[in-house]
Amino acid sequence: MPEEQAFCVLGRIMYEYGLRELYKNNFEDLHCKFYQLERLLQEQLPELWSHFQDLNLEAHMYASQWFLTLFTAKFPLCMVFHITDLLLCEGLNVIFNVALALLKTSKEDLLQTDFEGALKFFRVQLPKRYRAAENARRLMEQACNIKVGTIILCFLSPPVLHTALTTGPKVRLCF
Repeated sequence: MPEEQAFCVLGRIMYEYGLRELYKNNFEDLHCKFYQLERLLQEQLPELWSHFQDLNLEAHMYASQWFLTLFTAKFPLCMVFHITDLLLCEGLNVIFNVALALLKTSKEDLLQTDFEGALKFFRVQLPKRYRAAENARRLMEQACNIKVGTIILCFLSPPVLHTALTTGPKVRLCF
């Protein structure tokens, strides 16, 4: 793809798919996404969430690259291509699907780690698992079976935002 076309695709993803919002206002929307991911983790993987709480491991410590780079920083291209296709078809919420699938498939390993071990796992071991195209395909299949809708994310918004949604006149939603 020529540079000009690639830049146009980037622009459309940033503006029309909402990725630009993650970078604005002191990363306010990004922090909202972390909050939502932690609530989804608490709801869908309570044992892992509890372990992370015990370790004081917060979503921003492992998921910031997932949201800001759409998994391109550490994961193999075969997996990134699948994620990009899903993003273009389904929207930015696909990141939650992939994140939850990664956490579900890694749950047993992560439950055995301490704080430093968990960070190393996310940085090194997790991306290595998906070098094989078949592993990436299975992960994407699992991610597609996880349903995280916009309405659900609205109810998993930070309490301040949720209160503003129900009482205030003009509020920018974080999804």
